[in-house]
Amino acid sequence: MSHWNRRPVLVTGGAGFIGHRLVSRLVGLGADVTVVDDLSRGSRRNISGYLDRIKLIEGGLLDKGLAKKALSGQEVCFHLAARIGGIGYFHRSPAMILRDNSVMSFNLWDAAVQHNTKMICLSSSMVFESATVFPTPESALRSSPPPRTGYGFSKLISEYIATTYNEEFGTEYLIVRPFNAYGPGEVPGDYVGYSHVIPDLVKKALFGPCPLEVLGSGRQTRSFTYVDDVVAAILFLAETCKNDDFNVGNPEESSIIDLARKIWSLCERREKFKVRSVTGFADDVPRRVPDVSKILAAGWEPKVQLDEGLAKTVSWLKHRIPGEGQASRQGG
Repeated sequence: MSHWNRRPVLVTGGAGFIGHRLVSRLVGLGADVTVVDDLSRGSRRNISGYLDRIKLIEGGLLDKGLAKKALSGQEVCFHLAARIGGIGYFHRSPAMILRDNSVMSFNLWDAAVQHNTKMICLSSSMVFESATVFPTPESALRSSPPPRTGYGFSKLISEYIATTYNEEFGTEYLIVRPFNAYGPGEVPGDYVGYSHVIPDLVKKALFGPCPLEVLGSGRQTRSFTYVDDVVAAILFLAETCKNDDFNVGNPEESSIIDLARKIWSLCERREKFKVRSVTGFADDVPRRVPDVSKILAAGWEPKVQLDEGLAKTVSWLKHRIPGEGQASRQGG
């Protein structure tokens, strides 16, 4: 029998990119799932196939009363709801992101104290924006300067909320820190940087000019983690661990130039691959790569490598990005 069979769980942000994949897995494992989502970034479509098997609360967790109501009776809360996007979004709304993400976490953890709920905190590799050790282990959090962006700092605050509420109130927690999640389910936004780099590059490769525009030099490196691997790690850790933090990622490190070249090929552009560098953002860190030895030792490992995951992602996006001149794919 599944660990999650008939277990009451709450997924905040359950209609979002990672959230709806987590909801799908939990429903399949027999959990009694409640989703709370204000649908500002998520979509009802993402969970439309499960609406007869889950409870959906439409609303925002800035409402302390709603957070308390949503958490009532829940054994586990997977907290994924956040003001989130790409680096351009982080620069447009840093104060709102910092305020709202922090308030949502405080409201949920206050409710968790009352309801004795185990809290799964979905953090971010952006807590390591100022890291100087690569690959970056969990322990680097104690020696690195604080993040520079409002989003990165909001995620650091969420981690401190988890650990301090455990220290004072005994609230069980788990911190899951994905590195650059990607995959089907995330579409590009109206401007560059609203979403993450992969959907942005796919949109440009499908419908943009040649040379392909990349932010900055293109020599920045990242370690991209397929969304289903992230979900598998969240569930594995929630089942086996508590009161601890884990990096979750694929240690394969790729430059943005190499990533763009792969996407260009998958989008079937006939022109020879060329890039044009445009001014990037001040906080676009040059390197981000996780040390995942801790979670590997616990018994989890990523299954989907970048080439496979990119092929699935581009195939999905081709049918969901509004066309802006289909001829560009044929070199027109």
